[in-house]
Amino acid sequence: MSQRDLDLLMQTLAIDSTWGRERELAEFLADRLREWGADEVGLVESMPGRPSVGARIRGTGGGRSLILNGHLDIYEVSDDWDTDPFAPFVADGRVHGAGIADMKAATTASLAVMRRVLESGTRPRGDLVFQGVSCHFEGGVGTRSLLDAGFTADAAICGEPTDNTIGAVHRGAAYLEITTHGKQAHTAGKHLGLNAIETMEPVLAALRELEGTLPYEPHPELPGGPILNIGTIHGGTKHNQVPDRCTISLDLRLLPSQDPYEVRRQVIAMIEKLSADDPRVKATVEFSPHWLSGPRLPYEIGTDAPIARTVAGAVRTAGGEPAFRGIQFWTDMVPLKQAGIDAVNIGPGTPPYSWANEWVETSKYLEIVEIYAAAAEAWCA
Repeated sequence: MSQRDLDLLMQTLAIDSTWGRERELAEFLADRLREWGADEVGLVESMPGRPSVGARIRGTGGGRSLILNGHLDIYEVSDDWDTDPFAPFVADGRVHGAGIADMKAATTASLAVMRRVLESGTRPRGDLVFQGVSCHFEGGVGTRSLLDAGFTADAAICGEPTDNTIGAVHRGAAYLEITTHGKQAHTAGKHLGLNAIETMEPVLAALRELEGTLPYEPHPELPGGPILNIGTIHGGTKHNQVPDRCTISLDLRLLPSQDPYEVRRQVIAMIEKLSADDPRVKATVEFSPHWLSGPRLPYEIGTDAPIARTVAGAVRTAGGEPAFRGIQFWTDMVPLKQAGIDAVNIGPGTPPYSWANEWVETSKYLEIVEIYAAAAEAWCA
């Protein structure tokens, strides 16, 4: 099976599914699943023009059902690639291709397991469900749409890159937009205006201090405190105009003990203090539309949960030693949990996850195929 599984990965890597352009890959996966004989295959428009693909292998009855979840969308590729990002190749024990770590290797491994079960001639007792989701970067919109369409189960495995370690806990996030409000004027009459870029300066300084003072409870699997990144800044219209608006976007990565809504209130309180000291500082703080499309809440289940124990056993079956490690980023385990579905994450790939000349170790990809297959057999049988 190894070469066929590797060939399937090369096919998915050759399809450009950059964020917003998932349709071609979704249709390719749906065609393959129909060709192999899946009992139910559906393309669901998660957002206009951005389908997700769901598929089901119906069990014979009496077993537990399992979702294999992976996203199709990948980040925009860097101009620093040395080769064509969508011409995958194998070299020095690694498979190279755009989005392979985040997360086409795991998504394709799930697809390979569906093929293996369908071609085996033996059905599990419980259903096996494939979720190839678009719109992951909008906060799990694709996963939610597939669940709404009926592609659901008793438990799930996600495949975000964790170097084939098992994740049962991860950080949440608060994506915030802060806008300072000034008054427009011409440079020649600057004294009649209020420069919103200049009044953003104390906000930026206060945010750097806030990163180290936000309250949280340490978590043994997620070292360190909250992480704050100022990702974008936009302000002004022309060089000779005093800007009346300046907006920054923040990504605050949080611990399970922190609530994104409370963190927003803490940022507002910080700005209110700045305004009290300097009335020129007038600002609003809102969640970004990108966050509101799927709130990035933290996630945690016990490592003794049935699906966690099953995946740990599957790692042993595949010849490895299971290791549970916290995940620093957000995953679709949150929308699954909100639907009442316990999940764990395990997938190939290492930091920085999305980068020029992205790769995954060939052995880790082939290993995850075996882990998913063993987990499906143990859980659904």
